[in-house]
Amino acid sequence: MDYHPMFEAIRAGTAVPVDYVKEIVTGRERYTQEIESDIDYVLTGKSKVRVFLGEYGLGKTTLARYAEYVSRERGMMISCLSEKDYDTLHKQDEFFRSIMKNMSMVGINGNPLKIFLRAWAEKTLAELEELKIASDDVSNVREYLSTRDNYDPNGMFSHFCAAYVANAGKGAPGEEFYAYLVGDNVDRRTMKKHGIYHFLQDDGWNFLRSFTSLMDTLQVPGLVVIMDELEATMNRRRDVRDRTFNQLREIIDKMSSGFLQKSYFLWLGTDAWFENKHRGIASYHALYDRMKNISGDSSGKTVILNLDPLSKEDLRKLIRRIKSLYSSCYSYAADSSFEEKTLETLMKQYTGIDGKLRPSVREVTKLTVELLDSSRLGNETDTVGNTDSVKAADNLW
Repeated sequence: MDYHPMFEAIRAGTAVPVDYVKEIVTGRERYTQEIESDIDYVLTGKSKVRVFLGEYGLGKTTLARYAEYVSRERGMMISCLSEKDYDTLHKQDEFFRSIMKNMSMVGINGNPLKIFLRAWAEKTLAELEELKIASDDVSNVREYLSTRDNYDPNGMFSHFCAAYVANAGKGAPGEEFYAYLVGDNVDRRTMKKHGIYHFLQDDGWNFLRSFTSLMDTLQVPGLVVIMDELEATMNRRRDVRDRTFNQLREIIDKMSSGFLQKSYFLWLGTDAWFENKHRGIASYHALYDRMKNISGDSSGKTVILNLDPLSKEDLRKLIRRIKSLYSSCYSYAADSSFEEKTLETLMKQYTGIDGKLRPSVREVTKLTVELLDSSRLGNETDTVGNTDSVKAADNLW
């Protein structure tokens, strides 16, 4: 495996590409095992919410990307939401649009939704032709879908799908349908012209439930919705914040009741986001009590897991792992003292006034790679008398 893209991302201080994230979750086995167990549980047909809480720098985003990695390996549909999506999280229709517009799937460049819908429409059109049902008649298509897939004939999903199939039957591209789902500016009048009279703000949850049923029809094993940086919701106006928290409460209620199948919601936020009694979850008891007391599956365990800082031994293991991968990538092996020297440097730079060591995974990997680069480049130039890189490494140590 070519690790150059991973090391370039580490040097730039950006998130490691998903394909490489498994390589740097050293010391987080407890949490990665929970993620894997959660996804295996969801693939049995259940649904679940999982919450990771921890201060900035403890690796929540790395765990989110690990969940994305595992989901991709399982062939699931994935939607990753972050701070930019939370301005309108309190609006039901915008929440579902955020899920749709952030969709991804392994093997497909960009959003797979358009390909997904087109493949399903073509399959449905072939069935209609065989049954000699007029595919350009929205009412006929709606009646057929409600019989075949048990979609509510008066629900938004049934209206949307029937209109989409009828449009495809006429050979039209159907761009308005996709645009509406991902939040582009498509007004109701345009949708009504296609025979759609129910909308996401009226019927969003039933839409998502039918969508997961549609995934099953196309043999997509499940849906994963990753919601990172949820602490951003604390900064909203009080009324907006309460409506946002109510939206999250509804997600837990829908998951706990089995309303959705094969769906996994992963939430990541800080301790303050959960415990702050003025702006956090603790200010909205309906959600706070559910998150503390409702289990995520038949095991009876709480949905919340609190992240602990990496221990010294975990840091040492991570440094050793980066050193090993670096060696395979650049054919350079640092000397035997490298791990301890790097750990000492981390302790000097990242020990707080309370005496606790709290470097983030990103800080550990970046410093380790910087020291390896300095050591490697210094070793390469030392033979021609250039010791600048060696001095740079010495200064860091």
